[in-house]
Amino acid sequence: PENDPILSESIPSYNLWIKWDKLQASELAKLLIENMYHHCGIGLSANQIGISSRAFAMLVDNTPIVCFNPKILEESEEWTYDKEGCLSFPGLVLKIQRPKAIAVTYQDQDGQTTLASFSDLSSRCFCHEMEHMDGYTFLDHVSDFHLKAARKKQRLTLRKIKRKEKRNG
Repeated sequence: PENDPILSESIPSYNLWIKWDKLQASELAKLLIENMYHHCGIGLSANQIGISSRAFAMLVDNTPIVCFNPKILEESEEWTYDKEGCLSFPGLVLKIQRPKAIAVTYQDQDGQTTLASFSDLSSRCFCHEMEHMDGYTFLDHVSDFHLKAARKKQRLTLRKIKRKEKRNG
């Protein structure tokens, strides 16, 4: 839920194999991917489902990956301004500025460190999910004026969805 206090907590990095065993890491990865797909998202941070862990799932070229202890190493000088949604704020769409490309590191569920570069939507998604683990949401990027206008559209969108659900039984 959007006002869950865990969304405003900064989650520290940890030694994956001290905090988790391989089975637990694998189970968390599976849970993140399942929930991301269930809610039709392209990214989902562990704290969005009530788990205080520095981990998230995201789609890269329609393939799910799970990132434990992710870090952004470098951001491109070029930034883009585009629409974003968030599973913690159903129906809310905001225009957010993000780096067009990033270089990152993260561990997979087996503890292997990966260096990767993402651009466009994948860069946007990685940055968005990282913010969840740092205690921020995309609301922190917009003015009260823009948020108020977006909330109005959100209410209309959610009403339309509810009416459609009622009709479809």
